[in-house]
Amino acid sequence: MNKTLLLILCDFLLLNLLALTRWDKNELPPPPLPLASQPTSAREDVVAALRLTLEEERANREKLARDLTSTQAESTTRATILDQARARTTELSERLQKKEQESLRLTQQAGLEAERTRAALESARSEAATLRQTEEKLKSETATLRAQVASANLVARSAEERSRFTEATLRTAEDEKKKLLEQNQSLSKGVTQLAEKNGEITKEIREYRPVAPNALYADFLARRATVLLLAERPSAQNTSPRRRESKSILLTDGSRTVALIPLSQTPFTLGDAQGTWSSLTGSLTLPPPSNFPQPVPSLYALKQGDPRLLLAPVDPAETNRIASSTYRLATDPFRFSKSLLLHPNGESYGECTFRLAPNLPGYLEMDSRFLNRLQGEYAPSSGDWVLTLGGEFLGIMVNDRICALVTSLEPGLPLPLNPKGAERTVGETLSSLKRATASLDSILR
Repeated sequence: MNKTLLLILCDFLLLNLLALTRWDKNELPPPPLPLASQPTSAREDVVAALRLTLEEERANREKLARDLTSTQAESTTRATILDQARARTTELSERLQKKEQESLRLTQQAGLEAERTRAALESARSEAATLRQTEEKLKSETATLRAQVASANLVARSAEERSRFTEATLRTAEDEKKKLLEQNQSLSKGVTQLAEKNGEITKEIREYRPVAPNALYADFLARRATVLLLAERPSAQNTSPRRRESKSILLTDGSRTVALIPLSQTPFTLGDAQGTWSSLTGSLTLPPPSNFPQPVPSLYALKQGDPRLLLAPVDPAETNRIASSTYRLATDPFRFSKSLLLHPNGESYGECTFRLAPNLPGYLEMDSRFLNRLQGEYAPSSGDWVLTLGGEFLGIMVNDRICALVTSLEPGLPLPLNPKGAERTVGETLSSLKRATASLDSILR
């Protein structure tokens, strides 16, 4: 048996004896128990003692386990702290090595800088010596220059006196020159004004002097342009093409240049209102030097004037080339009492008197009496071009009595030309022109 357990049992038995002994009374001991029950009581006591001993041993072992766990935790913490201390030591060692290397580099650099400083100091000393020599030399040169400056001052004073005299002489000459220039300018202005007045007088004389009809007619034949229009309109049987080629004249108002075309000289009629076309094409052949056909993308009605007159715009790039072939609109239509009428095809021409029609603003009434025709004078007819005797454009005859004045070239409703099929705009424009024509006075239709 284990000695420790034996000692524990003995102590337990001793304590039991002491506890069960009654020291205060002398009582007779109880009668002894039967022999059969003694072994059972001793065994129970031993078992109880063993249980107590085991519980104490278990408690000691649990305490030892707790102490061991605490000790292990402390050991782990101390190991962690030790690892951190080692890492910190390693880091400090590395930083110390870097600092030592940096210190060594700085020491070497300081040595190099010291050597450079010594060299610079020696160089500065040599430069200082050179500067002293230069200073002495400059002092001697300064003394020489002072003497030269004094001499130059004397020369400058004499030169200044001469320059003052020269300036006074030049001022006098400039004043005389200015007076001569002013006289010349006044004379030039007088000559210019006289020339301008002569030019204005000459221009006014030319404007109020009628040009010979023969000259105007010859000029008209050279200025004409050719307009070609082709229209194909579907019919119940088949498409019936309409081709119309006519002569036109070019007009300008200073900002735009157009070719004027009467509606009667085109494939369109007012009866085609709301119609459709399968194809519409047009070309404009300008007079020389630009005598080649150019496509006409669209025609326009006059915004202000007779609704039966159409405009074909001219490409702005060609405006300068044909400037001599264009007619300007008449600025003073009533300067002359007569006008020159030209047949559309240029077959004939003649002078004709006209008068204002008070009830027909924008129109002139031509003298077309039968007696004049018998006397061999030119008989006006519809479509005749009408020019002033000064060579400006006046208008166009809408019948054998009435001339429609053209005072503006501002475009109005469009008639687009499309070879792949006309737009609906053409029919709508013709309808508008038809309504405008119907609203005119009966003498104009």
